[in-house]
Amino acid sequence: MKKESLRCASSDGAFLFQVPHDETMFSLETSILLSSSLYAISVFLERGDLSFGGEKLSIIRLNFHPPIPDNEDDEEEASDEENEEGYVIHSIYKNGFGFQSIFHTSEITNELSEFEKAFLESVVNHVLEKLAKAGFQVSDIPFLQDNVVINDVEQMLNEIDVKYKSLAASWALAADSNCEDNRYDFSNVYYHGKINVKDLFYDLAEHADESIDKLLLSKEGKMTLFRIAKSLVGLSGLLYSDENTEKISDEELNFAHSEIILETSQSKRLFRLDVRAYNIIEEQYCDITIMG
Repeated sequence: MKKESLRCASSDGAFLFQVPHDETMFSLETSILLSSSLYAISVFLERGDLSFGGEKLSIIRLNFHPPIPDNEDDEEEASDEENEEGYVIHSIYKNGFGFQSIFHTSEITNELSEFEKAFLESVVNHVLEKLAKAGFQVSDIPFLQDNVVINDVEQMLNEIDVKYKSLAASWALAADSNCEDNRYDFSNVYYHGKINVKDLFYDLAEHADESIDKLLLSKEGKMTLFRIAKSLVGLSGLLYSDENTEKISDEELNFAHSEIILETSQSKRLFRLDVRAYNIIEEQYCDITIMG
């Protein structure tokens, strides 16, 4: 399968490497910033700072939709950009070792997404087992002289990418995986809040205008929720910045839309955390919605 994708690894939040090494999708600097931001979100979830019904949450995938231009000239320019489409990111963290994969939206289906999550989990488990047998910790990876862990992971990735679609189809049959579209349909709203971005950046969750909170989130949980939203607003600017121009600031995004699909640890229920940033009379607002 010939496709454009990128996978990045980190150790305790420190960027290790990306495969492939070239910078066809993102610059190395963008990959490093993306990896560290996703690590921060995963730490919040791993510690249980945000939980639904007392259950810890894990990331299934993240969707980043392209910003909507704010004038006709930008629309015409955007229509000429072949790569101006959304990104789907899968992110796995365990015992300090993190792994992400980034695809263009057109390159990933629900079935492939389920397979990618299972595949990343197997890679992370493989690395942790190999480190344990050799008497090393995750924090030792950057200092291993022979790069044995990095080389081993790169070989795995290259081998699986050759026959990605067929492996995903075989896995889905063997696992009896539920990959239908309705698995990712979310119609029930459990939380909705609106906040001015200038307040959001100070983590002042008490400034939010909340219209619904069926999850009965604690004050601490809401603070974490808004910190995650803050990260997503910033990542939208990071992912869609033109490398030949100055970075898009969070205040300059006319309309940014991103979402995280989260899974509860015990009941395995899926939730969608939806974040939308937009401008109203030169003030930028952020809507946060949780759906199930």
